[in-house]
Amino acid sequence: MTTVLLIVICLMAVVLFVQIGAQVELFEQVKQIRGYLDMEDKPTPVELGTLEGARPSVFGLPASLDKSDQAMVLFVSNKCETCRNLASALRGGAVPPSMWVVVVPVSGDGNEFIAEFELYSERVILDEDERIVGSLGLDLTPVALHVAEGKLTRAHTVPTVRQMYAAAPIAYKHTLATKSSAQH
Repeated sequence: MTTVLLIVICLMAVVLFVQIGAQVELFEQVKQIRGYLDMEDKPTPVELGTLEGARPSVFGLPASLDKSDQAMVLFVSNKCETCRNLASALRGGAVPPSMWVVVVPVSGDGNEFIAEFELYSERVILDEDERIVGSLGLDLTPVALHVAEGKLTRAHTVPTVRQMYAAAPIAYKHTLATKSSAQH
């Protein structure tokens, strides 16, 4: 009887040792995945060149941005999968108060994209003839263009929804029961 008990305890010890080893390996893999995602989740700066310091309205953006203390203009296209993820997060017109969204229809009708994601807000602009992106020389989406004191200051890519909200000049509060709102 003692021998059987000793064998059972030894087997349980081996199983426990294997499980702990598997858990350590799993944590190492999670650490590697997080490292990879952090590389992919970093915005890349976009050079403004001579556009830096210019008023946004010169390029066809709303004149109210010329008077804005802080704002961000997010450019999304209807064919970019990352843009679709960003638009999905803004579904129903949940655009943060300091953000404007410019929809650039690469192909097809941009109104379909706006309808699909219910981007009905006074701060959503359809750049159907690509006049805005053309005047900015912008051929990349998704991109965030920052405005401070009524002037263009910087631009960068927006690789994830998390980065979109992090880039918004005014902190944004997410609630589960209602649409998101600005923090005061």
